[in-house]
Amino acid sequence: MKQIIVACCVVLMSCGNPSSLTDAQKAQIDEHLAQYAPYEMHYDASKLNETDKLILKKLVQAASYVDTIYWHQTSKYGLALRDSLQKVKDNPYAKKLLTLFKRNAGPFELLNDHEPFIGNRAYYPGDELYPRGMTAEEFDAYYETLTEEEQKEFMYPYTVIRKDGKGAYKAVRYHEEYKEYIEPMVKLLNECADLTDNESFAKFLRLKADALTTDNYFDADVAWIDVEDSKFDMVFGPFETYSDGIKGVKAKYEASIEVVDQEESQNLDIYTQYLQELEQNLPVPDEYKSVVEGLTAKFVVVQDVIRAGEMAAGYQAVAANLPNDPAVHKQKGTKKTFWKNMFEARFNAIIKPVSERLIEESQLQYLSDEGFFQFVLMHEICHAIGPRTVKVGPKKGMAVNAAIGPNYSPLEEAKADIAGLHSLAYLIDNGVVDKEREKEFYVSYLGSLFRSIRFGLGQAHGKAAGIALNYLLENDGIAYDDASHKWAIDFENFRDGVKSLTSELVILEGDGDNGNVRAFFDRWANLTPELQTSLDSVEDIAIDVMPKYSIKWD
Repeated sequence: MKQIIVACCVVLMSCGNPSSLTDAQKAQIDEHLAQYAPYEMHYDASKLNETDKLILKKLVQAASYVDTIYWHQTSKYGLALRDSLQKVKDNPYAKKLLTLFKRNAGPFELLNDHEPFIGNRAYYPGDELYPRGMTAEEFDAYYETLTEEEQKEFMYPYTVIRKDGKGAYKAVRYHEEYKEYIEPMVKLLNECADLTDNESFAKFLRLKADALTTDNYFDADVAWIDVEDSKFDMVFGPFETYSDGIKGVKAKYEASIEVVDQEESQNLDIYTQYLQELEQNLPVPDEYKSVVEGLTAKFVVVQDVIRAGEMAAGYQAVAANLPNDPAVHKQKGTKKTFWKNMFEARFNAIIKPVSERLIEESQLQYLSDEGFFQFVLMHEICHAIGPRTVKVGPKKGMAVNAAIGPNYSPLEEAKADIAGLHSLAYLIDNGVVDKEREKEFYVSYLGSLFRSIRFGLGQAHGKAAGIALNYLLENDGIAYDDASHKWAIDFENFRDGVKSLTSELVILEGDGDNGNVRAFFDRWANLTPELQTSLDSVEDIAIDVMPKYSIKWD
């Protein structure tokens, strides 16, 4: 896509006259917006009692502060442009540009390798987490001059790196950097804790409020996993490190305020007893395996009422496996959240229409939203298995994400995808999952790959999808017809291809060698002629959903 020139924004902000835009500029704006399929996400809160309604209102308000912090972490330049656009009235194209800004948290397309759609500034992979222009090599060189304690702070997930005014750098904790937004947020969480009659949820809220003022999240994360029978739940705070393009360790703030579906959540509890078996079933030498027995694997099915921060920008997640702290994983486990309303949106608006064009017709009978859900369920389960720390070599014991750096995110997404399929086969063979639906699971997975790869190979999920398609095509797990340009699962060979790829991905993580990871990506994460033909044929279909959240209070 061509960049919309900065004059476009200047004209809109100065005179608010849509006729000042050229037809070409308007067409470019419309082209960017066409990547997103609007989808209504309405929640009726009018049936809640007054206390629960007040809790929900306060949680939604707290999420707005999360959103503000995320913008300050991501693009102050974009924030200034966004605020200027908000002042423009009665201009449909200013409104459209504002929609793009909010969807991408700045002027760079998150689903198109950070391509600028407005303005004159190039994308910097460190966002606002590092001094603009600092490279990974410069960071590493300065890091070597620090004391051990200073090094810990520079690599801590919850610090920003700033110039100290004396020609050097310093690490600043998030709670200091974003104090003016954290203080009112903390007040709201404590007020919610006072209002709720669910003791476990109240304990979590208070510990989360405290953690936001210290950037020590272990106790809050454990309490979050331990929440029981709560009407509400939430993903709240700095979690994911996808956006750190320098060292891959800095977490950004995100929020999802949720209503829990207790019945559907309980239906997934059966999977918790198989974690250690799935770990032992990984097709790798024993030294790459971990002990996960006895850890909590909490499954929560929810409807999100609102999203904010990183969760509202770019790729719209249908599930999450959090927290990411290896210490929490080792001592407690994780919570796996599934957003049922986003599943519905993703399948109906994106996966189904794309699959109907690209999958061989005889296999479309196996495409289903339940098959897609089963794949995502296994994906999230398998974030909890495999190496969290380096298992062999000179970096043994180091956190895998720190050892590998920014390449860890796409590697981990690929591992969760493929190890999830390998583990699904194990559960099918052991009677846990219905064998009669195996083809449904695999074809629905294939459909989801086309959805993901359209995010681009620069995005973690897109790269993971590209690796899987190319690897399984070459290893006969997936077939491509040159005449019809359609794809299909090779049911006879699919399991073998998945097993082989699982082994390679788990060993890459266990070795913690970024050079090997780069070589693997160079080999498999490529836009082949087959993939390009497929992408061209669905260019008119939206890439992802544009959720439109609304709440009825009375």
